Formats: sequence, structure tokens, C-alpha cells
Amino acid sequence: MSFTTSTYLRRADRDDLDTILSWMEDPDFQRFLYGDAAQSPRQIRERVIQMLGRSPGNIMPSAVYLLIESKENGPLGMISFQNISWRNRSCSIDVYIGDKIRRNSMLVTISVFRALEYAFDELNLHRISALIYAFNRASWRIFEMAGAKRELVLPRHVIREGELYDAYGYGLLRHEFNAIREKHGAVSERFCLESMIAFLSQNLEESP
Repeated sequence: MSFTTSTYLRRADRDDLDTILSWMEDPDFQRFLYGDAAQSPRQIRERVIQMLGRSPGNIMPSAVYLLIESKENGPLGMISFQNISWRNRSCSIDVYIGDKIRRNSMLVTISVFRALEYAFDELNLHRISALIYAFNRASWRIFEMAGAKRELVLPRHVIREGELYDAYGYGLLRHEFNAIREKHGAVSERFCLESMIAFLSQNLEESP
């Protein structure tokens, strides 16, 4: 059976300012945020306004922000492509998942996969990288499911709750992501994204 959902991705805009600001006050957001989260409300607001600002028509944006949205529950999270190099066709990805869908691993994974499809198919990028903390197992497992490789480990790189944690550097190339889609899309004529993710999840859980 084909998988359907009322959740979709869309570009973030100024009307989303208050929602994004409320997410930044979430302890989980601050825990997974890279760098120093100790900023004043004014600094955070200015940062978000700048983030949501549109580039002039003749300038390619250096970042793209997508909201995960549900018709029933509104914005559920945000996926951003940062440091976009249009010349090199590369970028980095950051993912924030709100508490409304945090426990729905299938919906989270589908949202990330759809965002990757957008980056490779619509933005025509060649490489996506991510820096993920070791304790954020759910995120780096999803990225591995998409075909990403762990390219480096930064030992004791970030401190949270007084403890130092490693950070993992991942890289995902367009042909690697396409290979995952082609391999598991050929399993069934009635293939859907949900069945592919379920199959990959089972294989990853069985692997050491």
C-alpha cells in the first residue's frame, strides 16, 4: 500500500518568525545546536530575521530553510541547507524536529529524505555534509540510511551537561543517494518511500 501523509515541506518565510523563535527556546534545540547557545533574545531575533531574509534576485542564496508542516498541526520542524557553494554544488545540512513529531521516527525520516531529494534533484547539488553529535544517534542513523559515510570523528568536541562528546562528520554524494533510491526502489513495482525506509531501518538495526 502506498504511504500518504498530510505533512509536507515548504520554504520558511517571515511569517514563521515567532514559531522559529519559540523553537530556539526549546532545551532540546539548544542541546543539539552547534556552538554557543547563550545569546540574548534580541540577538536571536535579529539572527532569525536575517536568516529568513530573501536574497536579491540577482544573488544566489547561501542558505535555504525548509519547514516541515502539517495541515492539522502547522509547523513541526525545520531543515536547513547552510553554506551553499553553487560553484562546487555543495552544502551542509541541519535538522530540527519539534516535539510534536519527535517520537514519529518514520515521519521524521521521510521528511529528511524528501529534503535530500530537494537538494539533489531541485537545487542540483553534488554533495551534502553534516556535523552530528555522537549522542544524537537518531540523526546520524537517518543520514546513514540515506547512504552517507562517516568521514571523520572529532573526539571530545562538544560539551553538554558538563560532559564532553565526540562529533561525527558525514558526507553524502549525489550518486550515493541515487544508488539507495534505485536499489530499494526496484524491490517492488509498488515501491513507496515508507517501504524503502522500513527496509533500510531493519538492515541498520541488524548491523553492528
